[in-house]
Amino acid sequence: MKEKLLNPLIRILNYFIVLYLVFATMNQTVAPIAPTDADNLRLGVALMADVHMEGNNLQRFQVTSRAMKNLGGGKDWLDALVLLGDNTMNGQDGEYALLYGMLERINPIRPYYLICGNHDVGNSVDADYDLLIGRFTSFLQKHVDKNIDRAYYAKEVNGYRLIFLAPDNAEVNGRFFSDAQLDFLEAQLNAAKETGKPVFVFNHHPSSRIDDACYDRFIDLMNSYDKIFFIVGHMHYYWRFKTVPGEMNTPEIWVPNFGHLADDDGRIDEQSGRGYLMEVYDDSVNFRAFNYYTNTFYGVNDKTYSLTGDSDESIQPVPIDWPIDPPVYPPITPPIIIDPPVVDVVV
Repeated sequence: MKEKLLNPLIRILNYFIVLYLVFATMNQTVAPIAPTDADNLRLGVALMADVHMEGNNLQRFQVTSRAMKNLGGGKDWLDALVLLGDNTMNGQDGEYALLYGMLERINPIRPYYLICGNHDVGNSVDADYDLLIGRFTSFLQKHVDKNIDRAYYAKEVNGYRLIFLAPDNAEVNGRFFSDAQLDFLEAQLNAAKETGKPVFVFNHHPSSRIDDACYDRFIDLMNSYDKIFFIVGHMHYYWRFKTVPGEMNTPEIWVPNFGHLADDDGRIDEQSGRGYLMEVYDDSVNFRAFNYYTNTFYGVNDKTYSLTGDSDESIQPVPIDWPIDPPVYPPITPPIIIDPPVVDVVV
C-alpha cells in the first residue's frame, strides 16, 4: 500500500522538476546544427546511449535538459532521436517520468525511440524482469506508439527500416534473444532486403556480449544482408567502429555514454553529453561525433561508410589504436546552472 502511494507522489514531484527545467531552458541559446550535405540528405538521426536518468542526480538533469533543448538546432533535418538503452539508472517509475517529461516537453525531435538496457530491467539477474520490462513497454505505448505491444519493435522513417531489440531476460553484461525475437528480426531484415536500402539495427549490447545460447543465429542474421548497420551502447567510455564477426563485415558502431559524469561528485565535463549524429545519403552513411550538451562537433572519431563499395571507407574496421576518446575537446559553453539552496552546516 505504501509503495502504491509513493509512486504517484514521486511522479508528481518529478513532473514539477521537469516543469522547472522547461522554464530554466527557455532562455537557452540554441545554435544551428548543420548536416554534411543538406540537399542530398535522406535520413538524419540523433543517437544517445546510456543516459542513466537518476531520480536524485541534479547533474544528469542539467546535462539531459540542456541537450534536449540543443536538439532544436537540428530540428529542420533530424528525422528521429534514438536512445540506446540504460535510459534510466534503476528502471523506476520516477526516473521514467523525468526522462519522458524532458523528451515530451523540451526535446523538439519527433519521432523518438528507445531500446531497453540492462539498467532498465534492474541490472541484476535477480531483478523482477516481468515487472520492469512491462514498465518499459507501457511507457513506450504511452509516449512513443500506442500500438507497441512488446519491448522489441521496428519502425520506418523516410523509407528506412529501424529495428529496436530488447532483452528477453534479466541481464547485466550480456543479452539473450528468444527464438520469437530472432524470428521477428529475420522477418524485418528480409523485408529490408526488398528495398535495397540500408537497415539499422539498434541494441544495447555489442555483438561480443550476445548470449551463447542465441549467438550463432544472431550473427548469421547480421551477416544475411550487405547493408546492415548494428548500432549499440553499453560500453560507456569507448568511441569505436568495429565489425560484426562474419564475412559481410557488417559495421558495428559503439556510441559512448551520454550520461558520463567526471567523478563521484558528479562533475560535468567535456565528455558529458556525448553521442553521434547519423546522416544517411544515397551512397553513404555518415557518423559524426557530437556533444549534445555543448552543441558542438568533436571533429574526430567520425566515420563514413560507402554504400557503393567503391570507397576506401567502405565498412572497414577501425585500427586497434584508434583513440578511445577525442584527444582534443571543444570548449564548454557556460551551462545553465541549477543551484540547490545554500544551507549552513554546523560541524
